[in-house]
Formats: sequence, structure tokens, C-alpha cells
Amino acid sequence: MEKCKIIKAHSKAYTQGIFQSIGFKEFHNYLILNEEERNSEKGKKLLFQGIEDLKTVTKKYARKQCRWIQNRFLKAGNRQVPPVYYLNATDLSRWDDLILNPAVAVVSQLLDPNWKGCVPAPLARNLTPLPSSKGENYCTVCQRVFIGDLQWQAHLSSNKHKRMLKKRQRLLCHLHEKKKKMQRKSSLHRCGVINIGGII
Repeated sequence: MEKCKIIKAHSKAYTQGIFQSIGFKEFHNYLILNEEERNSEKGKKLLFQGIEDLKTVTKKYARKQCRWIQNRFLKAGNRQVPPVYYLNATDLSRWDDLILNPAVAVVSQLLDPNWKGCVPAPLARNLTPLPSSKGENYCTVCQRVFIGDLQWQAHLSSNKHKRMLKKRQRLLCHLHEKKKKMQRKSSLHRCGVINIGGII
């Protein structure tokens, strides 16, 4: 019972502040064990599971960051964006060649425009940017206001809007079916009254 309270208290804390960061939630089951349980077979198993979960979450977060950088900076159409430079950190034994020296070269180039040698990642210039205006658009499905065509088009293609649209369509279909059933019931009652009247 006491352990359940501790788990519940800790799980609430992991949704706030620094406890949301990667590395806390993954080791929760291991961290609530006492010293003796941590050294047991069960504790070692939970520690190994925490390490595996940490690796999975870190990879997922890294992929999300890469997608964000791609969409925000490299697929920017004709927006003015800062240059993005790739650094390959997959082989730590070649840290100086792959990370340190290229990073120093990038900083040197930023400090001295005459310095050459670093080429930023190419932008996807073939994308046509959406026109931006100051007009207001109201989404009746999500009940939100969007300023400008850029935000409006982004909202219309977002997953959240599509989910809300499907939900609304399902609700309308359900109401339509309910209305049909009610109409059928009322027509059956009318037919029954006529038949009874005919018999009498």
C-alpha cells in the first residue's frame, strides 16, 4: 500500500518541471527500490530496462529534433533563415575530425566573413511559400481564429484539425442515423393507428 502511494506521488511529479526531462521517468521503477532490492536480480533487470528505455526515448527525441530543424530551417521556402551546418557525431573516436575542427571552422567563418571552407546545408528552394496576409480565418470545426493565410493553411493540414473534422463527421452521421430511426418509429406508429382504425 505504501509503495503504491510512493509510485502515485512520483508519477505526478514526473509531469512537472525538470522531472519531465529524459532520464527520470525511465528509471522510476528502479529508483523507488531500496538499496537491497536494487542489488537483487529484479533491481538489475529494472536498471537494464531503464537504460534501454532511455536509449529509445533519446533516439525518438533526436529524430523529432532533426525533423523540426528540417522543416523550420531547410524547408523554409524563401524565408530568411540562419545557415545550418551538419556535424556528424556518430563516431566519438573521431571527435576532433568530425566535430571539433568543423565547429571551430564554422565559428571562424561567422566571425570573419573572408574565411572560406564551410558550406551550410542546402535549403529546399523548390518549395513555394504560402501567401501571407493579415486576414482573419475562423475554423468552425476547432473553434479557433487564425491570423494570416500561412497559419490558416498550416492549421488546415494539421493532424489535430483532421482529427477534429473526422470526429465531427462521425457525430453528424450518428445524429443523422438517430433522426432516421426516430422518423421510422413515428411512421410505424402512424401506420399502426391507421390499421387499427381500419379494423375498428
